[in-house]
Amino acid sequence: EESQIQKAQTKEIKAAAQLYKLQIAEQKRVAREAAKENRERMKAEKAAQTAEHARIKQAQNEAQNTEKALQLSQKGKRKASSKPSTQKRRKVAREVVEVEEPAPAPPPRTSRRGRNINLPKKFK
Repeated sequence: EESQIQKAQTKEIKAAAQLYKLQIAEQKRVAREAAKENRERMKAEKAAQTAEHARIKQAQNEAQNTEKALQLSQKGKRKASSKPSTQKRRKVAREVVEVEEPAPAPPPRTSRRGRNINLPKKFK
């Protein structure tokens, strides 16, 4: 009898443990599904936000382009070049050409160490 009672108790314990495992697994599954739905919702919100931002940017670019097109069309044709006025011509004529001084000799070439480099006379 005791062995039968013990067997029955172990059977009940195993059944309770299995039921507990199933409940825990169900809770984990529900939590995973909720997390997945949350991730999908956040992803959809982010995609919508990105699309809205892109749409606004596109609208701004189009508005800017139309504004530029209007400015260009209103600008009209380029004016033909004309001779400089008489005052400017007189100023140019008044300029005196000064005698140019010969350019000073270039500084001596130096090595990295700071020593002067002399080119042999046969190469000059």
